[in-house]
Amino acid sequence: MKHEIPKAVLSSYDIGNVTRVKVVTDGLVHKTFEIETPTGQYILQKLHPVLASKAIGRDFLFVTRFLALEGFPTPQAVLSKKGDVVLKIGNDAWRMQTKLKGKTLHVLKDLKMAQACGELYAQFHHVMDGFPYTFTSTKILHETEKVYASFLESVKKGKKEEVAEVQEEIEFLTIMLPKYFLPSDLPMRVIHGDPKISNILFNTKGEAKAIIDLDTCNRRPLLVELGDAFRSWCGGAEDAIDNTFNLAVFRSAWRGYQKGAGDMMTKKEVQYVPQAIGTITLELAARFMADYFDDHYFGWDASRYASRREHNLARARGQISEFMDYQKKLPAIKKIVGGK
Repeated sequence: MKHEIPKAVLSSYDIGNVTRVKVVTDGLVHKTFEIETPTGQYILQKLHPVLASKAIGRDFLFVTRFLALEGFPTPQAVLSKKGDVVLKIGNDAWRMQTKLKGKTLHVLKDLKMAQACGELYAQFHHVMDGFPYTFTSTKILHETEKVYASFLESVKKGKKEEVAEVQEEIEFLTIMLPKYFLPSDLPMRVIHGDPKISNILFNTKGEAKAIIDLDTCNRRPLLVELGDAFRSWCGGAEDAIDNTFNLAVFRSAWRGYQKGAGDMMTKKEVQYVPQAIGTITLELAARFMADYFDDHYFGWDASRYASRREHNLARARGQISEFMDYQKKLPAIKKIVGGK
């Protein structure tokens, strides 16, 4: 059986003989494999160095164990024979978890699914509000001000010809992103960190049943999660140059989230939901633009782009396109959130 997983990795787990390995191409960061053995099905990930710390592994272990105890569908961490969550082999880090049944999608098929996704994430947030744990990882997503500062630093270090090619995008993000910074006094809650559609599992009826990729959980304002969710669910492909924001999908997803959340959200959190969508859309554009210069973080599709930098530039432009359409529809978004 030919695959890219070293024998030393597979032999470090007590899962039996591997009968099938499939490469999963969905992820932007980790390299992921589906593994089948007589004992079951598993997900093995070769972790990106930025997300390969023992602290992140420990957080992942406690998050998944807590969700399981609360009856929320979740994959479970599979420890190595030595009891490690993160396995270090040579210069690489690996992590294994159980594989849940279900199908992943990249685009919502209908409004019913959008509502189900909103409700599922509300349930997740409700459960995690009672999580008695202090996160140990210092890798925290959606710190918008830090993302902005990092973006400016990447531009500053960029070559003159590289900067000249994207001057328009740089100026747009430099001006617009600070205008969308969220208030600093919002409640801190446990969030998933990466609520894209492909991190939700659907059953054969198209019902949202589970959330996966739980290694980015931490305490952050709930609005950064909702902003990212609605940006992702209501937009098209991240690298689509004509990306738009779908109001009908947003209306259904927000209805689902409200149904699941009940009175969990404060009035201030609800008030800033419309702005948060713009915040995270611009934040992600800035992250993609920074990696256009840094060229080391996000994965890229070699079948469609000549380089990681080229793909990240397309992604940044796709997010800016979605933001421009979102801005036009912002009055309608505010009416939906306000119940009008």
